[in-house]
Amino acid sequence: MRASPSARGLGALALIVAVAFIAPPARAYTLWSTPTSFLGTGEFHGPGANLDNERLFAMVIRNMMFKSAIDFVTPFSNNGSREPNICADVSATAPPDGKLSDGSLINENVNTCPAIIAGVKLVPAAVAGGRYQGEHVSVTLQNGDIVTAMDFAIDLGADERSVTRFPLIGTTGEVTIPQSLQTQMGGKGVDQAGKYKSGTRLRGRIGDFNHDGWIDGTILATGVLPLDSKFHPGQPYLIIRSFETDIPLQGQLTGNVKGLSD
Repeated sequence: MRASPSARGLGALALIVAVAFIAPPARAYTLWSTPTSFLGTGEFHGPGANLDNERLFAMVIRNMMFKSAIDFVTPFSNNGSREPNICADVSATAPPDGKLSDGSLINENVNTCPAIIAGVKLVPAAVAGGRYQGEHVSVTLQNGDIVTAMDFAIDLGADERSVTRFPLIGTTGEVTIPQSLQTQMGGKGVDQAGKYKSGTRLRGRIGDFNHDGWIDGTILATGVLPLDSKFHPGQPYLIIRSFETDIPLQGQLTGNVKGLSD
């Protein structure tokens, strides 16, 4: 993996000379994390004691729009079986319908591919119905770190009819591997995410590491799977997601986020 999660942060979007509130039309941007990206896709560690860190599934987030000089939203979009469908939905055994096996609606602006995690094949997706209403939301903190969040789900397939939902929150700043939910409740759980023990600190990064004038970097996300998960309940995980964008380092336009879905 070319991107080190412990690499020093570069001040995040504080590097950008933002061109705020310029007359419309506002522009939508794209973030991608694929095997051919400069930094690759990244890695998944855990959940729990699973030591076989997995290469992350590919992801492309389209139609991101800045709602201020440094904060952006990817609106929820779902048109059922019509294109575009996300890669993971197209690859499932049933014809694509824009839903997970429990009927959860997929945000088709967040194009995720199928994944194998801890030896289990599953469908990952951003979904509606959670605290973020299916949107992908990102803000820039005063110290320059980006925090990004979405409602996420992993689907074990129509035969299992087992979908685990949880908020996925990532940052270009620092994260700490949490303890398992079992330990947090006074018991003893599996307190590690792959090779990283609970309490380990890691840091993402953002800047222009391939020197092409566009923002790229590494986002870290860590947490614990809910206790009602059929998939390693309560155990910690770590996502190291490397990405590229078509956001220019020197600035961007802002505009009406909701206009994308009209």
